[in-house]
Amino acid sequence: MKTSFKTDDISLAAFLLTQGITVIDVIKGSPRHCVFLLSNLEKCLELRRAFLNNALAPAQELFSKREMLISEIKNKHSDFNV
Repeated sequence: MKTSFKTDDISLAAFLLTQGITVIDVIKGSPRHCVFLLSNLEKCLELRRAFLNNALAPAQELFSKREMLISEIKNKHSDFNV
């Protein structure tokens, strides 16, 4: 049974983090492409619908989470240019 959520959308991943979802892993794909593996599939699906319908999130926290994801990509994959 699938329990994790995958997305290659860094904005969606950052939004999910602001909603309490945790990152399980960042998977490098081809150059300049990665996939974020996140916990709680059911909650992520619900929150993705909200995100696509312009849900609100605190801007400062959203930008902070996005920067954290970019740092995670850089730290984990030093040859991955963001």
